[in-house]
Amino acid sequence: MKFSDNPDYGFAIGRVRAKETLLLKRTDYDRIVNINNLLEIFNQIKGIWQIEISEQDNFDALLEAGTQDNINFFNRYCIDPTLKILLTVPLKNNIEIEKSLKNLDNDLLNEYFTNAIDLENIRNLVRIKNLADREKQDILAQKKMFAGVFLKNGSISQRTMTELLNEDWNAIIQWSAKTKYQNCIEQGVNYLINQKSFVRMEKLIEEEKQKILLKSRYATFGFEPLVAYFLFKENEI
Repeated sequence: MKFSDNPDYGFAIGRVRAKETLLLKRTDYDRIVNINNLLEIFNQIKGIWQIEISEQDNFDALLEAGTQDNINFFNRYCIDPTLKILLTVPLKNNIEIEKSLKNLDNDLLNEYFTNAIDLENIRNLVRIKNLADREKQDILAQKKMFAGVFLKNGSISQRTMTELLNEDWNAIIQWSAKTKYQNCIEQGVNYLINQKSFVRMEKLIEEEKQKILLKSRYATFGFEPLVAYFLFKENEI
């Protein structure tokens, strides 16, 4: 993978490495979920994030403060205007994303956004099919709904995914073996069938995206570590 290798990000990377130590770890999650007192949970998260807010036990205010702190940190050290645009536009803004990725010509960003788009399309496909099964929607209604949310610039064509609406869950799982998203689809769909919940799939989707961001560890210079930290923190919040 080719990194941007811009030495102007040298100081920023140092700050990122320090901030990475404040990201919630598995042990933090395990400890927090076992706390029964909401105020204590609030103070634990506030302490880890090192954020000061006047409103005590207001979780909305805490999340808002965490989000703003993350944005401010990124904007302070990001020197590429195109990169700032790319990370603030929603995935559905295909034109702006495609334009920004072309201008940046960066391997990690190209891979991340291609996968993010694929995974969003997979999420929508599964949700639409599940809704159709529950409400007995006809296939034309499903295809129309999917066409309205399909995102371009992924690696899986709209035609391929639309045709999957004609298939049962087992066929979709079998098809997933041809893709790099097999684990996410197979485990996510099986959990949905057995537990009637999207929780597992949502978790696996986020983990799949984060795998790509971990590659930023190998960047000595450049904006990749800053981007990875920003997206890790955004997901944490």
